[in-house]
Amino acid sequence: MKKDQPHPSGAFTLIELLTVIGIIALLAAMLFPSINRSRQAAKTTSCLNNLRQISIALQAYLTEHDGRMPELQNRNSTTNNTASIDTTLLPRENSSRVFQCPADKTDLFQRTGTSYFWNFTVNGQDIDNLFSIVGGTNPQHIPLLSDKEGFHPETKDKVNTLYADGRVAKELQFSTSVP
Repeated sequence: MKKDQPHPSGAFTLIELLTVIGIIALLAAMLFPSINRSRQAAKTTSCLNNLRQISIALQAYLTEHDGRMPELQNRNSTTNNTASIDTTLLPRENSSRVFQCPADKTDLFQRTGTSYFWNFTVNGQDIDNLFSIVGGTNPQHIPLLSDKEGFHPETKDKVNTLYADGRVAKELQFSTSVP
């Protein structure tokens, strides 16, 4: 048999097989970071949707309570019997999962009932005349809810935020100027 002729059995040589495996491994290594970024972006989008759903529940609460913000605290444990966003707004939602950020890998949701931090400086205030140490009187700059931790490393501030004007954003914008 001559050296240039293919193998009669039609099988791959070890070098050909290793070359194909190497190419597949290289392609997989190139794709993995983009797949990971896509997963993180999907979790961020899902978190933003959670905040929108909570905003709808908050709007229903405000309608039922003459435009007064609820008086809520941020619990450090679900065993604390205190008013918080998940205990006060939960009756308006079908599932408590809306209070869990999909990127919460620190189990804050399981321990505290929510992955989100409530800006307690707006407690009991009239929605039309809000004032907060963070945001002043401008509803566009008063954060009501944000992630408790930096769950979203692909975003500038690593948190998603619900503002008093009803919008949600992948950033934390506020002003500390006092009127």
